[in-house]
Amino acid sequence: MFLLLAGVSVYRQAFAKGPEVKTAHPVQEEIKEQIMIPGMAELVNEQKIYASPEKGEIKEFLVEEGDSVKKGEVLAKFDDQALELELEKVKLQAESGYIKISQLEKEEVQLGDKVKELRKQAGEKEAEKQIQPERDQLKLEKRLANLELSQVLLQKKDVEKRLGELEVKSTMDGLVLQVNKAASSDPASAGKPVIYVGDLKAIGASGLLSEFDSLKVKEGQKVTLRSDAIPEKEWKGEVSEVADMPEENQGVNPAENSAPQYRMEVTVKEMSLKPGFQLIMEIETDKKKALTVPANSVITGDSSVFVFVVRDQKSYKQEVETGVASGNKIEIASGLTEKDLIITNPSDQLKDGMEVDAK
Repeated sequence: MFLLLAGVSVYRQAFAKGPEVKTAHPVQEEIKEQIMIPGMAELVNEQKIYASPEKGEIKEFLVEEGDSVKKGEVLAKFDDQALELELEKVKLQAESGYIKISQLEKEEVQLGDKVKELRKQAGEKEAEKQIQPERDQLKLEKRLANLELSQVLLQKKDVEKRLGELEVKSTMDGLVLQVNKAASSDPASAGKPVIYVGDLKAIGASGLLSEFDSLKVKEGQKVTLRSDAIPEKEWKGEVSEVADMPEENQGVNPAENSAPQYRMEVTVKEMSLKPGFQLIMEIETDKKKALTVPANSVITGDSSVFVFVVRDQKSYKQEVETGVASGNKIEIASGLTEKDLIITNPSDQLKDGMEVDAK
């Protein structure tokens, strides 16, 4: 009986003391404003080569998947038979033009000899009078021949340029990631690259921003990247580009009025992920000094946001206005001062005016 009464006495003393709570003062500290969006790892340097109906079919592939290539190396050649024939035709026209000009130059020499003979027979004045129409005609023919040759040489230069464009060259040092020979002649594969070259040593990231977020994100802002594939690791990068124009409508139905999204590119230092890996990106858009409390101490009610403060060993609701959330801290824009003592681990049983054992 005595032991039972003693136990009841201890229980009453513990209950009268109130629940034990952890407390802390709000702190003035630097807080970071962050935006979190999903993203994807991607190649920074890549080259995608597509089928080109105006150039015809690719007649020769010079690389295979997995090949290392250097900048300027020929990857494939389009069918050049028609252009080769055109080039031969233009070369013949050019040769004909040179022959014609050479013949006219010989006629000029013969005309000079003829003038000399006429001068002996009819005198210089009469000779010039008789030969001038023939000289003018020869001069005109030579000028026209030179113009025609110049035009043919321009055509030859254009054909040679087009022939050069039929050679598909690598624009970078990299690795051949894909060779899709069927896509070069199959209309159903028109949207697929025929050859895909990339630099696997340079991996970056991209994501899509909402209208509101696109106004906050700027080039040069710091980005922290994480992946569920390697949860214990994170990478640092920075925003390299924010698109000025929104992405094209992603909806299947063009009539759908989807909110515009703006592409953001991120450069990352030494990210050990493959292209296509899903990422979570935290973009640091602002830094400022602010009064902060642990995020767990802030409670969102039906009609207000509040914390519990301790005064005279009792808990009291204190409405607050919150600002930026950063990690496990949240900004208090109004409602508290550094002198207030707040409860950092409020439980569901905590009530306004309840006695507490503050630690």
